[in-house]
Amino acid sequence: MRDLLTSTAQEVATATNADACAISRLVGDLLILVAEATSDGRTLQLGQGYLVSDYPETRRVLETRGACALTLEDVDVDAGEAAVLRELGFASLLMLPLELDGGIWGLVEVYRTEPREFTADEQRAARERLGELEAGQN
Repeated sequence: MRDLLTSTAQEVATATNADACAISRLVGDLLILVAEATSDGRTLQLGQGYLVSDYPETRRVLETRGACALTLEDVDVDAGEAAVLRELGFASLLMLPLELDGGIWGLVEVYRTEPREFTADEQRAARERLGELEAGQN
């Protein structure tokens, strides 16, 4: 499964013209990184998981099964989300839920170094790649 998640992360990053993609597993209120793909070979692992309850935008994505795109230049960017972006060295983020077997399995985070928003077409391309993963698991 890890190889499949890693290849999916790479496909999502490529399809969205992004610099990196992380896939995290949702365990209760905790997100744990399980797969990643980066254009420069660095890791997105910061040595800990994240509590969903600490990040309102992340929680909203998982609860609504919707997407959230933000940049550090957004006037209303959440301080917690912005801090993680800065720590990782990115300026743009697209978050999508990963749904498997009809439930929320985890979170997909797509990153850009530049503060350029993810377009509707790029968001659609990411969802298509994730849909292929879900279809392959049924």
